[in-house]
Amino acid sequence: MKRYRKAGATALAGLVLSLLPVAPMPAGAALTPTPTPIRVIGGPGHAGLYGWGATTMLDGSVLIGDYWNYKIQHYSVNGDRLADFVNNPGFGANQHQSPYGLATDPTDGSIYMADTDRKKVLKYDKNGAFQFTVGTNGVSGSGPGKFMYPSRVAVASDGRFYVIDTWDNNIVAFPKNGGPELFQFGSFGTGNGQFKQPHGAAFDAQDRLFVVDTNNHRVEVFTTSGAFLFKFGSQGTGPGQFAGDMRGLAIDKTNGWVYVVDAEGNKISKFDTDGNFMTKWGSNGTGEGQFTDGGREITVDGNGNVWVGDMPNFRAQEFSPTGGFIRAVPAVPAPPPPGGFNAPRGVAVDRQGDIFVTDTYNERIVKFNDLGQPVLAWGSRGRDDYEFNYPRLIATDPRNDDVVLVDTDNHRVKKYDNNGVFLWEVGGLGGNPLQFRNPHGIDVNSDGTIAVADSRNNRIQLLTPSGGFIRSFGSKGTGNGQFSYVRGVTWDPDGSLWTADSVRDVITHFSATGGFLGQFGGKGTTDDKFNAAFDLETDGSRVFVADSAAHKVKVWSTGGTFLGAFGGNGKVLGKLNQPQGLDLVGNHLYVAEQGNERIQEWDVG
Repeated sequence: MKRYRKAGATALAGLVLSLLPVAPMPAGAALTPTPTPIRVIGGPGHAGLYGWGATTMLDGSVLIGDYWNYKIQHYSVNGDRLADFVNNPGFGANQHQSPYGLATDPTDGSIYMADTDRKKVLKYDKNGAFQFTVGTNGVSGSGPGKFMYPSRVAVASDGRFYVIDTWDNNIVAFPKNGGPELFQFGSFGTGNGQFKQPHGAAFDAQDRLFVVDTNNHRVEVFTTSGAFLFKFGSQGTGPGQFAGDMRGLAIDKTNGWVYVVDAEGNKISKFDTDGNFMTKWGSNGTGEGQFTDGGREITVDGNGNVWVGDMPNFRAQEFSPTGGFIRAVPAVPAPPPPGGFNAPRGVAVDRQGDIFVTDTYNERIVKFNDLGQPVLAWGSRGRDDYEFNYPRLIATDPRNDDVVLVDTDNHRVKKYDNNGVFLWEVGGLGGNPLQFRNPHGIDVNSDGTIAVADSRNNRIQLLTPSGGFIRSFGSKGTGNGQFSYVRGVTWDPDGSLWTADSVRDVITHFSATGGFLGQFGGKGTTDDKFNAAFDLETDGSRVFVADSAAHKVKVWSTGGTFLGAFGGNGKVLGKLNQPQGLDLVGNHLYVAEQGNERIQEWDVG
């Protein structure tokens, strides 16, 4: 949305520009005037440990998946940090992104990593040397050789491994050598042998497979052939019950004990392998033995102690078998530094020139003043007013500088004042008015009307400034006015709306009431097409689109004429890496770069 830009920032911008190398415009860019990069705001800022996956090696030491640092950390049973087990992030066939579930082969000590982002499972030998993968690299699917969301792995005594496909609600068995899959079992439902988002899994000493059935609030037990044996647990807060968002499961084979992570209840529950409840421990918080938004994966080390990934608190915790706190690693958590980012998605600028950024993987909002200095941050992982689950895009209210954003994986829209004080939220998972399914985009009109890109519902919802429902429009499809995962939305100064569809890769123009006015673009690799259209902005004559996979911002006239592109993959000023969120303030375009983990400001003339 076009707004007045505070004049005082221009002098600083020129100073920053003089200190940084500037990349030449990419060949073929014919924009007039030529966009000029001005400055970089922020930069990479990761926590020391994003504790998620967990498994125990045959020597009794522990591996912790460092989720948003894209590696596996190795600890001795005494909590000493050892060399990283795996640290090879990337998008190649033998590389990985975020390590989710981890598992150990009891026959030879090899390690499995469930890489949900790339829809595959990787196997390493006990020294961390790559062995093979199963699944398609980055391609989601259902059926032989494909996964929708491979989240956990469990390994039987003979080395056969079982992949838990959370979104496909089934389990896929493979031979030890990673050959073609042996069989699948499970389906969506509430019956015996059915699942509603299975997660943690492990085998006991009798080779029975225990599986966390998250949204059915229970644990199901199977033979190695997939035959259902029995189940235990129910929804609630009493002994043997689970509050919700069940995640990890580990088994002490020596003693016959089962540990289950109940994230919504911030508890660890302990059972015997017959399903009889024994004890539970944990509470909400950041202290010893506490969790914020619950634990993640869990494992039992060589001493019989229990380790739990505590990602929101930037650590893992170790407990005795009865729940006594032993230690945290690192002993003093290292949260992300002020002004640093981990995969930022959205950017918005208020009337004073203050800059707000959704620091997505750090689960917070960071505010900078017009000089680019960090002055405020709020948020952590969770479900409450000041907590987030991967917030994406953000906007400011031009009437009063309030901040509104989409809390994407909590399926909500939240509003704060300019100093981060919570005002209201609306939403929840669903398809009714004021419900959302993974909303990504948001913008605020001059009268305070909020437009939300309700991405998985394939529609736009319009809200009042106080969060009331006005109307929605759009549906799933490929016709005029339909969507296939709409990500970006922005108001035109004339009160119409522009949207970016990230699957069809088209930009669509609508009236304020949802009437189809036209579209341009389409999928392709040339500059006048899109690879992954994300956010967009307009000044009433030009439309700027962040094409994330092309690492460029592409510009069209509002009449549908392609004008040019700028950026291109790189790290220096004037290059872009995975641009996503945009905000246009006068002639200055602010670009959130997920890949370079920074905000870049451009003068677009």
